[in-house]
Amino acid sequence: MKKSVYIMSSIEIIIGAIILSQCSIIKIVLPELGRVAYQAAAAGSYSPMLYKVSFPLATFFGVGLIAAGFVQMIISALKNKGR
Repeated sequence: MKKSVYIMSSIEIIIGAIILSQCSIIKIVLPELGRVAYQAAAAGSYSPMLYKVSFPLATFFGVGLIAAGFVQMIISALKNKGR
């Protein structure tokens, strides 16, 4: 396998994993920050459903980068196996 293809595929997989992990961290932290800010501003009821966060585009790109990285590695390995 060519080293450049392996390096680019690895970078794509790592960037995809970073995007997915950042999205999940934000999904966990943002409702907690909303609750704290609401409690500090005024007394009342807090609904965590108001602060539900979704990142469909970022998740799509993260999964797409990971899949593209694996596909590139597999295609490169199959091409070089015949040589």
